[in-house]
Amino acid sequence: MNLPRGRTSRLLIAAAASLAVLWLATVEPAALAGEAQLPVLQFVQPTNSAVFSTIDEIPVLLRAFAPSDVFPTAEVFANQIKIATVSYCCTLCPCAAPWPGREMTLQIPVPWDGTKPPERTWQGWTNVQAGTYRLTARAVGENGTMIEAAPVTITVLDLTLQIFVRPDGAVTLVIPQGSLVTGGYDLEASQDLRTWTRLGPFEPGNVAAFYHDVPPESARNKRFYRSVHVAPRVP
Repeated sequence: MNLPRGRTSRLLIAAAASLAVLWLATVEPAALAGEAQLPVLQFVQPTNSAVFSTIDEIPVLLRAFAPSDVFPTAEVFANQIKIATVSYCCTLCPCAAPWPGREMTLQIPVPWDGTKPPERTWQGWTNVQAGTYRLTARAVGENGTMIEAAPVTITVLDLTLQIFVRPDGAVTLVIPQGSLVTGGYDLEASQDLRTWTRLGPFEPGNVAAFYHDVPPESARNKRFYRSVHVAPRVP
Protein backbone atom coordinates (compact mmCIF):
# COMPACT_ATOMS: atom_id res chain seq x y z
CA MET A 1 0.00 0.00 0.00
CA ASN A 2 1.36 3.39 -1.03
CA LEU A 3 0.91 6.22 1.50
CA PRO A 4 1.60 9.91 1.06
CA ARG A 5 5.11 10.88 2.16
CA GLY A 6 3.91 13.08 5.04
CA ARG A 7 1.71 10.35 6.46
CA THR A 8 4.51 7.76 6.12
CA SER A 9 6.86 10.02 8.10
CA ARG A 10 4.30 10.45 10.84
CA LEU A 11 3.81 6.68 11.10
CA LEU A 12 7.56 6.07 11.29
CA ILE A 13 7.96 8.70 14.02
CA ALA A 14 5.05 7.19 15.98
CA ALA A 15 6.54 3.70 15.66
CA ALA A 16 9.95 4.94 16.82
CA ALA A 17 8.35 6.69 19.78
CA SER A 18 6.47 3.49 20.70
CA LEU A 19 9.68 1.48 20.57
CA ALA A 20 11.44 4.08 22.74
CA VAL A 21 8.65 3.93 25.33
CA LEU A 22 8.74 0.13 25.26
CA TRP A 23 12.54 0.15 25.76
CA LEU A 24 12.27 2.58 28.67
CA ALA A 25 9.53 0.51 30.26
CA THR A 26 11.78 -2.55 29.98
CA VAL A 27 15.00 -0.96 31.23
CA GLU A 28 13.79 1.41 33.96
CA PRO A 29 12.45 -1.26 36.38
CA ALA A 30 15.73 -3.14 36.06
CA ALA A 31 17.64 0.02 36.96
CA LEU A 32 15.36 0.65 39.91
CA ALA A 33 15.69 -2.95 41.01
CA GLY A 34 19.47 -2.62 40.86
CA GLU A 35 19.31 0.39 43.17
CA ALA A 36 17.07 -1.50 45.59
CA GLN A 37 19.50 -4.41 45.81
CA LEU A 38 22.14 -2.51 47.80
CA PRO A 39 22.68 -3.82 51.37
CA VAL A 40 21.11 -1.54 53.95
CA LEU A 41 20.99 -1.18 57.72
CA GLN A 42 18.76 1.68 58.81
CA PHE A 43 17.32 3.13 62.02
CA VAL A 44 13.53 3.25 61.89
CA GLN A 45 13.33 4.35 65.52
CA PRO A 46 14.48 6.58 67.06
CA THR A 47 14.45 9.22 64.37
CA ASN A 48 17.18 11.81 63.98
CA SER A 49 16.90 14.83 66.32
CA ALA A 50 14.27 13.13 68.50
CA VAL A 51 13.97 14.34 72.12
CA PHE A 52 13.24 12.09 75.11
CA SER A 53 13.22 12.39 78.88
CA THR A 54 15.23 10.37 81.38
CA ILE A 55 12.09 8.44 82.36
CA ASP A 56 11.30 7.43 78.78
CA GLU A 57 11.93 4.03 77.26
CA ILE A 58 13.60 4.95 73.99
CA PRO A 59 12.41 2.75 71.10
CA VAL A 60 15.15 1.02 69.09
CA LEU A 61 14.13 -0.56 65.79
CA LEU A 62 16.19 -1.15 62.64
CA ARG A 63 15.63 -2.68 59.22
CA ALA A 64 18.32 -4.74 57.50
CA PHE A 65 18.51 -6.15 53.99
CA ALA A 66 20.97 -7.59 51.47
CA PRO A 67 20.08 -9.44 48.25
CA SER A 68 22.38 -12.40 48.90
CA ASP A 69 22.67 -12.29 52.69
CA VAL A 70 20.59 -11.97 55.83
CA PHE A 71 21.13 -10.19 59.16
CA PRO A 72 19.53 -11.93 62.18
CA THR A 73 21.19 -9.52 64.64
CA ALA A 74 23.03 -6.20 64.85
CA GLU A 75 24.91 -4.26 67.51
CA VAL A 76 23.77 -0.79 68.57
CA PHE A 77 26.11 1.83 70.07
CA ALA A 78 25.56 5.16 71.81
CA ASN A 79 28.57 7.48 71.65
CA GLN A 80 30.67 4.45 70.64
CA ILE A 81 29.56 2.39 73.69
CA LYS A 82 27.52 -0.74 72.98
CA ILE A 83 24.03 -0.48 74.47
CA ALA A 84 22.21 -3.45 72.94
CA THR A 85 22.10 -6.35 70.53
CA VAL A 86 19.00 -6.18 68.38
CA SER A 87 17.52 -9.35 66.89
CA TYR A 88 14.76 -10.53 64.58
CA CYS A 89 13.84 -13.22 67.11
CA CYS A 90 12.73 -12.81 70.73
CA THR A 91 14.55 -14.57 73.57
CA LEU A 92 14.13 -18.38 73.38
CA CYS A 93 11.38 -18.03 70.75
CA PRO A 94 11.11 -20.85 68.16
CA CYS A 95 11.99 -18.65 65.19
CA ALA A 96 12.68 -20.23 61.82
CA ALA A 97 16.09 -19.49 60.32
CA PRO A 98 15.79 -16.54 57.90
CA TRP A 99 16.86 -16.90 54.27
CA PRO A 100 19.14 -14.64 52.22
CA GLY A 101 17.36 -11.72 50.59
CA ARG A 102 14.78 -11.41 53.37
CA GLU A 103 14.36 -7.95 54.92
CA MET A 104 14.67 -8.17 58.71
CA THR A 105 13.17 -6.02 61.45
CA LEU A 106 15.57 -5.91 64.40
CA GLN A 107 14.62 -4.97 67.97
CA ILE A 108 15.85 -5.44 71.55
CA PRO A 109 14.40 -8.70 72.93
CA VAL A 110 13.26 -8.76 76.56
CA PRO A 111 15.45 -11.24 78.48
CA TRP A 112 13.96 -14.08 80.50
CA ASP A 113 13.80 -13.67 84.25
CA GLY A 114 15.13 -17.07 85.33
CA THR A 115 12.65 -19.68 84.10
CA LYS A 116 9.77 -17.21 83.80
CA PRO A 117 9.00 -15.93 80.29
CA PRO A 118 8.76 -12.15 79.92
CA GLU A 119 5.37 -10.44 79.83
CA ARG A 120 6.29 -8.69 76.57
CA THR A 121 8.52 -9.57 73.62
CA TRP A 122 10.51 -6.39 72.93
CA GLN A 123 11.88 -3.48 74.93
CA GLY A 124 13.56 -0.14 74.33
CA TRP A 125 16.68 1.52 75.71
CA THR A 126 16.05 2.32 79.37
CA ASN A 127 17.68 4.18 82.29
CA VAL A 128 19.31 6.71 79.98
CA GLN A 129 21.05 9.66 81.60
CA ALA A 130 20.47 13.20 80.34
CA GLY A 131 22.70 14.15 77.43
CA THR A 132 23.15 14.01 73.66
CA TYR A 133 23.71 10.62 72.08
CA ARG A 134 24.93 9.62 68.63
CA LEU A 135 23.46 6.21 67.86
CA THR A 136 25.18 3.90 65.38
CA ALA A 137 24.72 0.25 64.44
CA ARG A 138 26.60 -2.43 62.56
CA ALA A 139 25.85 -5.96 61.47
CA VAL A 140 27.56 -8.93 59.86
CA GLY A 141 25.41 -11.17 57.70
CA GLU A 142 25.30 -14.94 57.68
CA ASN A 143 27.37 -14.87 54.48
CA GLY A 144 29.85 -12.29 55.75
CA THR A 145 28.37 -9.02 54.45
CA MET A 146 29.31 -6.12 56.76
CA ILE A 147 27.08 -3.04 56.93
CA GLU A 148 26.75 0.04 59.13
CA ALA A 149 23.72 2.25 59.70
CA ALA A 150 23.79 5.99 59.15
CA PRO A 151 23.97 7.60 62.62
CA VAL A 152 21.07 9.32 64.32
CA THR A 153 21.45 11.88 67.09
CA ILE A 154 18.97 12.11 69.97
CA THR A 155 18.69 14.31 73.05
CA VAL A 156 17.66 13.07 76.49
CA LEU A 157 16.52 15.69 79.00
CA ASP A 158 16.00 15.58 82.76
CA LEU A 159 12.32 16.47 83.02
CA THR A 160 11.67 15.09 86.51
CA LEU A 161 9.59 17.31 88.77
CA GLN A 162 11.53 18.37 91.84
CA ILE A 163 9.55 19.74 94.80
CA PHE A 164 11.00 21.92 97.57
CA VAL A 165 8.81 22.88 100.55
CA ARG A 166 9.79 25.93 102.60
CA PRO A 167 9.18 26.26 106.34
CA ASP A 168 6.36 28.75 105.72
CA GLY A 169 4.51 26.21 103.54
CA ALA A 170 5.34 27.74 100.19
CA VAL A 171 6.45 25.32 97.49
CA THR A 172 9.03 25.72 94.73
CA LEU A 173 8.78 23.26 91.84
CA VAL A 174 11.61 22.78 89.35
CA ILE A 175 11.93 20.86 86.08
CA PRO A 176 15.75 20.71 85.70
CA GLN A 177 15.80 20.93 81.89
CA GLY A 178 12.23 22.03 81.27
CA SER A 179 13.19 25.15 79.31
CA LEU A 180 15.00 23.08 76.66
CA VAL A 181 11.77 21.47 75.46
CA THR A 182 9.73 22.86 72.59
CA GLY A 183 6.52 24.19 74.07
CA GLY A 184 6.22 24.47 77.85
CA TYR A 185 4.80 22.96 81.03
CA ASP A 186 1.75 23.63 83.16
CA LEU A 187 1.48 22.74 86.83
CA GLU A 188 -1.53 20.86 88.17
CA ALA A 189 -2.45 20.04 91.76
CA SER A 190 -4.74 17.50 93.40
CA GLN A 191 -5.93 16.50 96.84
CA ASP A 192 -6.95 12.95 95.94
CA LEU A 193 -5.02 12.01 92.73
CA ARG A 194 -8.36 11.83 90.89
CA THR A 195 -9.30 15.45 90.28
CA TRP A 196 -6.61 17.81 89.03
CA THR A 197 -6.66 21.60 88.93
CA ARG A 198 -4.45 23.64 86.62
CA LEU A 199 -2.44 26.20 88.57
CA GLY A 200 -0.60 27.86 85.69
CA PRO A 201 2.49 27.69 83.46
CA PHE A 202 6.06 27.14 84.61
CA GLU A 203 8.38 30.10 84.23
CA PRO A 204 11.22 29.34 81.80
CA GLY A 205 14.82 29.94 82.80
CA ASN A 206 18.00 29.42 80.78
CA VAL A 207 17.78 25.66 81.32
CA ALA A 208 15.33 24.84 84.12
CA ALA A 209 11.65 25.77 84.43
CA PHE A 210 10.19 27.00 87.75
CA TYR A 211 6.88 27.39 89.53
CA HIS A 212 6.30 28.97 92.95
CA ASP A 213 3.12 27.90 94.75
CA VAL A 214 1.58 29.05 98.00
CA PRO A 215 -1.07 26.43 98.73
CA PRO A 216 -4.09 27.32 100.89
CA GLU A 217 -3.97 26.31 104.54
CA SER A 218 -6.51 23.55 103.93
CA ALA A 219 -4.24 21.89 101.34
CA ARG A 220 -0.89 22.03 103.06
CA ASN A 221 -1.13 18.68 104.81
CA LYS A 222 -1.77 16.75 101.60
CA ARG A 223 -1.26 18.18 98.13
CA PHE A 224 -0.08 16.37 95.00
CA TYR A 225 1.58 18.00 91.99
CA ARG A 226 2.22 17.03 88.41
CA SER A 227 3.68 18.78 85.38
CA VAL A 228 1.91 18.58 82.03
CA HIS A 229 3.65 19.29 78.73
CA VAL A 230 1.96 21.87 76.52
CA ALA A 231 2.70 21.65 72.81
CA PRO A 232 3.81 24.86 71.07
CA ARG A 233 1.17 26.86 69.26
CA VAL A 234 1.07 26.41 65.52
CA PRO A 235 0.70 29.78 63.76
